[in-house]
Amino acid sequence: MATNRIAVKPVSIGSDLTPTRQALPSPRPSVASSSERAYLRIEEAIVTMEIQPGTDVNEAFLSDVAGFGRTPVREAVRKLCFEHLLVVKPKRGIFVTEVDPVAQLRLLEVRREIDRLVFQHAARRATPEQRRQFALLGDNFRRASLTNDKMLFIRNDKEFNELCLNCARNEFLTDSLRSIQGLSRRFWFCHYKTFDYLSVTALLHAGVAEAIAYGNVQLVSEATERLVDSAEALARKVAAQQGVLDEHEAIAADPSAH
Repeated sequence: MATNRIAVKPVSIGSDLTPTRQALPSPRPSVASSSERAYLRIEEAIVTMEIQPGTDVNEAFLSDVAGFGRTPVREAVRKLCFEHLLVVKPKRGIFVTEVDPVAQLRLLEVRREIDRLVFQHAARRATPEQRRQFALLGDNFRRASLTNDKMLFIRNDKEFNELCLNCARNEFLTDSLRSIQGLSRRFWFCHYKTFDYLSVTALLHAGVAEAIAYGNVQLVSEATERLVDSAEALARKVAAQQGVLDEHEAIAADPSAH
C-alpha cells in the first residue's frame, strides 16, 4: 500500500490559545434547526459512503436516515443538490451523484483558490473565541491522526469548514466553498484508505487550523498549499489507478477542449 510522505510543518500557538483536550460537539451544536440537523445527518451519510454513489433515494428514505419529517428533509435535499451530492432527475427521482476523479481534479483547480481566500480571511477576521476553537480543532485533528480515527477527522473537518466560513464573513466565498466541499470530503473518504491518507490529511488540516488560530496569514498560505497539493496528489493517484488520468491531462493541456 502506497504511503503519502508530504512533510507537515507544525505551528506553535500561544498559551492563551492552548485547547483543552476534548472533542468538539459533532457534527454541529444541538441548537441548529431541524432542517440543518437533517442536512448534516444526510450529508454525513453520503460523505461517509453509508449511502452509496448512484443510489436512488426518496424523501421517505432520507427521512428515515435523518430522523426528521419531510419538510426538513426537503430543505436538506435542496442544500445537497446545490453541493452536487444529490441530483434530481425529472420523472426519475433523486439520486446520489457518482464519485469521479477527473471531476475532482477540475474541482481542485477551483478549491485551491477558494481555500486560500477563505483561510486567509479567517486568519485575519477570527475573534479570540474563534481562534480558540481553531486551536481545539487543530488538537482534534492531531488526535485523529494519532488514533487513525476517520470519524473524528471527518466530523471535525465539517466543523472546521463551517467555522472558516463564519470567520471569513463573505457570502460569495461561502456559496463557492459550499458548492464543492461535500464532493471533496466524499472523494477523500472514498479513497483515503487505499492510499493511506488519513494520518497525513489530518496533520495537514491541523497545520491550517493552528495557523489560523495564530493569525499568521503567511503560514496559512503555506499550509493551504500543502493541503491542496496533498488532495490533488490523491486525486491523481485515483485517476491513474482507474486509467483516466490521461483524460484530465488532455483537457488541461488543450485550450480547445474547455
